[in-house]
Amino acid sequence: MDWSQGQPLRVGDMFLGLYQPSPETTGFWEGVKRHELLLKVCNSCGKLHHPRRILCSGCGESGLGWTRSSGKGKVYAFSEIHRSAGVFSKSTPYVVGIAELEEGVHLFSRFMARNNADVQIDRPVDVDFQVLEQGFLLPVFKLREE
Repeated sequence: MDWSQGQPLRVGDMFLGLYQPSPETTGFWEGVKRHELLLKVCNSCGKLHHPRRILCSGCGESGLGWTRSSGKGKVYAFSEIHRSAGVFSKSTPYVVGIAELEEGVHLFSRFMARNNADVQIDRPVDVDFQVLEQGFLLPVFKLREE
């Protein structure tokens, strides 16, 4: 199999890609349309979770709602991409990684910086919403000006 142009990944009738609306993330994507970063919150114990979570890891309850994140965090991990396939190839080099939100939730995202070398572990970031290469509005993180 030639992986050089990427391969779509399907689970049943769902495509797993960059933009992944699914039943458990509907509220998240509705928030993105309003330029709001939403997190799952347990209705029983108040623990915050990643938007894909379906059960609370604190108390095991399934009653999860949505709450607005501050959108503030820091770079937890990152990688600069120099080779990419398809629509992403025109954007190289770009930086992806994990943002640790001040609420304690970790999200995988794109990091936006004037200079990719400025992306460093623990660097403060703020959420922004941009239409990326595939034409979808997505949350990204910009380096906070200090």
